[in-house]
Amino acid sequence: MTNDQKEIIDIDEAKIMAALSYLGVLVFVPLLVLMRKEDPFVRWHVKQGLVLLAGIVIALLAAAWIPVVGNILFLLLLIVNIIALVQTLLGKRWVIPVIGQLAEKFRI
Repeated sequence: MTNDQKEIIDIDEAKIMAALSYLGVLVFVPLLVLMRKEDPFVRWHVKQGLVLLAGIVIALLAAAWIPVVGNILFLLLLIVNIIALVQTLLGKRWVIPVIGQLAEKFRI
């Protein structure tokens, strides 16, 4: 295997690990793997995925008390989650408004 082939595999692996950040509780898979491997691309998406997951949980809890507001918030976060997943698979570092700013404050 040449160095170029190994680099392509590493890039694809990073994209997959970062994409897991936007698949609900699977965000913990790259979080645990990060302890062994330093990758700023994956680290960024894990932090953003954690904040997004927390927002989704809050939206679901809000839906129990105020259904209209909670459901609208959940739908909005679900759409943002799908966009972030696609951007990650394209290899881009998309900063989600508000969520990205909160994610920058985390140290992982």
